[in-house]
Amino acid sequence: MAGSRIRIDLLGSEALRLRLGKAGDAFENPHPLLAQIGEYLVGSTKERFRTERDPSGAPWAPLSEATLRRKKKNRDRILTLEGYLGSQISWRASRDELLVGSSRKYAGTHQFGAKKGQYGTTSRGSPVPWGDIPARPFLGVSDDDEREILDLMSEYVADAFGR
Repeated sequence: MAGSRIRIDLLGSEALRLRLGKAGDAFENPHPLLAQIGEYLVGSTKERFRTERDPSGAPWAPLSEATLRRKKKNRDRILTLEGYLGSQISWRASRDELLVGSSRKYAGTHQFGAKKGQYGTTSRGSPVPWGDIPARPFLGVSDDDEREILDLMSEYVADAFGR
């Protein structure tokens, strides 16, 4: 066969080997990326308490009349009595997993909702909870969050290869 050929030994390039090594380290331990995403999602989640909207942008269910009658503080704020739930959102990352949430034991009830009496009764026989609690999702990834996460990932990959 007539013609000409050129052979390029990419792996023979010391600079390329160094870049691939650095990129390999970044992908082997993505904790810095997960930390950036975690910090971003904590801020995004806390913003939902200000806007009172779920990750899809839908408003949270309004407070019931019974709740409004009983609530003394922050009567105009949904999911806010003392502010613990909204202020104590945190993240934790392992080698390959990111968790964003709240350690408040009632967080799941507000995220997913609960039916009257779902958790049993008090020692006096009153249902727990005392009424239906609608789901008011505050955790999750919105479309804007997804775009930001993709941007963070793109930056991480570019940095890993030494831009």
